[in-house]
Amino acid sequence: MSRHQNIFTKLFGTYFVIILISFFLFNSIFLYLFHVNMYDDFKEGFAYSKEKIEAHFELADSEGWSEELLDASLDISLSQMNNSIYIYNSGAERVYQSSYDQAPNLQVDRSMVEDVLRGAELAEGMRVDNRLVYTIAEPIDVTAGTPHVMVMVYYELDHQYKQVLIMIGLTFTITMALTGFILWFISRRLTAPLREMNRIALQLAKGDFSQHVRVNSKDEIGQLGSTFNYMAKELENIEQMRTDFITNVSHDLRSPLTSIKGFLTALLDGTIADQRKNHYYTIMKNETERLSKLVNDLLDVSQLQHGHITIKPTTYNLSEQVRLIAAKMEPQLQASDLFIELEEEAGDVYVFADKDRIEQVLINLIENAIHHSPPKKPVYVHLLQEAEQVKVSIEDLGEGIKEEDLTYIWERFYKTDKARSKKTGTGVGLSIVKSIIDLHQSSIQVKSEVGIGTTFTFNLPKSMEKKEGTSQFR
Repeated sequence: MSRHQNIFTKLFGTYFVIILISFFLFNSIFLYLFHVNMYDDFKEGFAYSKEKIEAHFELADSEGWSEELLDASLDISLSQMNNSIYIYNSGAERVYQSSYDQAPNLQVDRSMVEDVLRGAELAEGMRVDNRLVYTIAEPIDVTAGTPHVMVMVYYELDHQYKQVLIMIGLTFTITMALTGFILWFISRRLTAPLREMNRIALQLAKGDFSQHVRVNSKDEIGQLGSTFNYMAKELENIEQMRTDFITNVSHDLRSPLTSIKGFLTALLDGTIADQRKNHYYTIMKNETERLSKLVNDLLDVSQLQHGHITIKPTTYNLSEQVRLIAAKMEPQLQASDLFIELEEEAGDVYVFADKDRIEQVLINLIENAIHHSPPKKPVYVHLLQEAEQVKVSIEDLGEGIKEEDLTYIWERFYKTDKARSKKTGTGVGLSIVKSIIDLHQSSIQVKSEVGIGTTFTFNLPKSMEKKEGTSQFR
């Protein structure tokens, strides 16, 4: 990824632009306020000087000073630092000017003086003799009956503005340098977890699930890191289940296929006596049924996952169904030296459910019990009638399931030695069971204790009719 496209650059650039705009606005407002405040100071200075000169003329008139004495005293009063004061008569001619004036050749526009003589007041910045100045002009009462104008010109404004701009520029340079470093540090720190997640995501894509994000905060990024770690753990579990599933399916496919191939080879070679052929035909038939069930289970898992299976409930005899399943599974029970005990109340139990799918549920649960029960022990099937439900329980007296494994037994392909596997089956049976029960808008619970046994329980709608084939809910 290009540096100009990553989130660090975007974040750093965004922060930097915001700071830059904020600094520009601050300096603009500062310059404006500096300008206004400076001009207000000039006006206050003008008012003070005007009052002082008027008082000076009033004193000279009352004391009867001579013209020479008045000019000498005014010379001192009109002398100012960084500004010049001029007094103009009614003919717009300059009559008083300090001999200490620092800009004796500064020319004031005659038309401006004439405008003030006609009653206007002037206070504005302008360029005079290519110098930025601020000029204030107002009528002044110095001689009774004779209008005069006092003009005060402030210069060296270029120098003052230049000093302010230099200070702003210096401040801007130092501030932006420090701010840039701080923003770089903060941006790097904020984006470090995201860069780490990106790196680890690439490792996950390659199948390396050992990487985890370090979570150092509890904010949104910290929560994202925790979620990322959870996702990585789940992906690792799924990958492990996928690997186990492939191993189990390969084993379950290879074993019967190897047996069938071996028996067929022996039959073709004539090494099996005629009186034993039916025996081996039966074995091959059983192995073929085992393969067929494996394939059907895998297809059911896929269809249930994608919602392609719908149930068709009818009223039927659940007790009779359990008896038929027990008879059908008699060879498996005898091979494991087990037996089924059906415990029910007086009379057969009728339910309203999908007969074929419930048979699939019962076979899976009973097979699960057979695989994990010790010899000479019963597998109990309890049918308990309630007001509107029938509670069905499949109980075995096997090794039980550990508490930490109970949460995962419904997941597809979950099959490990610590979870009742004994390396038998593909780990999809209980997942199919739960999906079918969910389709019946019911739920299934499991209760297990290690060394004592396991009980699976679910409910089915009870049918009040005793006639099979009814397709309406009661």
